[in-house]
Amino acid sequence: MRLESPGERATARDTSRPGRLLPSLILLALLLRLAAGLGLDHALGYRSDGSDAPWYLAHGLALVTGFDEGHLSGFLLDDHPDGQYISMKRLQPAPLYLVFIGIPQALFPRETAVLLVRIVQALLGAVSVWLVWRLARATCGDERVGLCAAAALAISPAFILEATRVSTETLYVFLLLAALTLYSVRRDRVMLTGLLLGLATLTRAVLLLFPLGLVLHLLLVDGGRRGLKRALLLLVVYGLVVGSWTLYNLARWDRFVIAGEGLAAFFYIGAQDEGWQGPAETDRQLIDDTGSLPGDSAALQAAYLQGAQQYIGADPAGHVVRRLRELAAALLQPHGTGNIDGPPLRNMVLDWLREGRSPPALQWATTEGFWPRLLIYFQHFVGLPAGLAGLWLTRDRWRQTLPPAAFIAYTLLLHFVLHAIPRYLFPTLPFWWVFAAATLVWLWQGMKARRA
Repeated sequence: MRLESPGERATARDTSRPGRLLPSLILLALLLRLAAGLGLDHALGYRSDGSDAPWYLAHGLALVTGFDEGHLSGFLLDDHPDGQYISMKRLQPAPLYLVFIGIPQALFPRETAVLLVRIVQALLGAVSVWLVWRLARATCGDERVGLCAAAALAISPAFILEATRVSTETLYVFLLLAALTLYSVRRDRVMLTGLLLGLATLTRAVLLLFPLGLVLHLLLVDGGRRGLKRALLLLVVYGLVVGSWTLYNLARWDRFVIAGEGLAAFFYIGAQDEGWQGPAETDRQLIDDTGSLPGDSAALQAAYLQGAQQYIGADPAGHVVRRLRELAAALLQPHGTGNIDGPPLRNMVLDWLREGRSPPALQWATTEGFWPRLLIYFQHFVGLPAGLAGLWLTRDRWRQTLPPAAFIAYTLLLHFVLHAIPRYLFPTLPFWWVFAAATLVWLWQGMKARRA
């Protein structure tokens, strides 16, 4: 049994019906994200709550307003009286999300700025539902697959909550989906694809080498002069977009940066036995390993690489085992459960077993955060195995399925080398669901055939 293509369906069948459900899914996605975000405290990001939000907000404002180094007086509501300390000369992440949250801060009061960020992120999340529908339909050749993937993304608590947070995920996923959807639907528009990929890389520098995979795909699928021409156009536009941040750094701070400088630090953290223990502990460990903590940006990256080489050289086989173990743990732990109030599901199950299966498991249904956590786990552990099955079921459409499948493989391979946590693998989930939806539609077809 295989998936039916739209052209193979009987003419009597109303193939437009799934498409009419899509606006409702997009509207539902928008309302869920707005409902989750608008009721929150919009000043929370300006307090020291242990999240990355204060850091992002402070550095976003500094980048947009041209503040180089020192204390942002009065920036935090409950911290140092001089404000948040900033050193833009040592900025490691890519800059686009900082600009994204810095512009509203420069124009509006703090709480209004965060409110606007959450509204825009809700809109981006809703548009991402349309993009994953379009990508799945183009990739698998079946509108029902697109609708299934869109529904999974629309109601996902993990994606709903991400739209409320000051973090890069929503913008990064939107740009990724836009780039790969455009590439899958209109491969001739490689210049716009290169632009979108460049913006995604300036959101998260880990995407830096992925366009080379699309170049190989163009050469493989289009071949000859046409494939080479498209590949060169994609690389030129991509290089110009990413290079704009390089030129800005050279002109302003006289340092050479390509997209971001965090990759060397992630390589160093991934090589350690302990993994990530916070920035202060990472700095202390680097001093122990290399004897210094360089203030110069280039020297700091070299020190990270030196420290990582020491760990790997001391036990190469053990390093491979550690990397596989950390990657597996990051892949098997759904991202987003930590953002929900209430006890973790794992703890609830263990306590239930230790206490002789008392109280009854049915009481879990009234526990705070139980249902959204359960839905996150369900979508995660259905999406991954069903996605693997979908890759096999759609193998005859490899020319269409290769780009989203390549992004999944690229992310997993990259975080086999670099530090891996569930958040870093989270952007692959929409692409897993493109293929998982193909499996679910295939199973549905089989059930209907058996009934007939």
